[in-house]
Amino acid sequence: MDVLFAELVVKGEVVRIPFVCKRCGRCCEELSKVVFDPINKTLYIENFEEIAKHVNLDEVLQRVLRVVDPDVKHPVKVKCPFFMDNICKIHPFRPKSCRLFPLLTGDSGVDCLGLKRLKEILEAIPPDKVEYKISDDGLDRVEVSEEIFEMFKRINPTEEELEMFLMLNKIRRKA
Repeated sequence: MDVLFAELVVKGEVVRIPFVCKRCGRCCEELSKVVFDPINKTLYIENFEEIAKHVNLDEVLQRVLRVVDPDVKHPVKVKCPFFMDNICKIHPFRPKSCRLFPLLTGDSGVDCLGLKRLKEILEAIPPDKVEYKISDDGLDRVEVSEEIFEMFKRINPTEEELEMFLMLNKIRRKA
């Protein structure tokens, strides 16, 4: 599973603060890179081959046809047809542009709720240095002091934020 996070240096310590998607769908609706060609009745999607292995694209095409103006004669960008009920239905194999949003691409004017929350956390734990990163499954946790962990807990993290924090960081207990 890919995890986006901010890697900070705070008081000389490296600490990783996770980006937690709030599943608002703003990026899926406003920044979708799915293009529909009405002449050929074709969807153009980044990572098409991988998505096609897991999803019935004919059903997706039918959903798109229900929302696209039937009189349109040129390719049009459509809201992501894989975002339904506030869930990305292709999350494990979503396109790279989705994997990198918003930390490594910028917010692009979407007003991302997850990014807002991350910035709140960064204000509460002011870093000397910050770098945004994406991990793969092979990422080792960094060791952080109990003091840093207590700073993080004072911001009242959600269960998901706390779980992801502990996935990225290991608490160094006082001897």
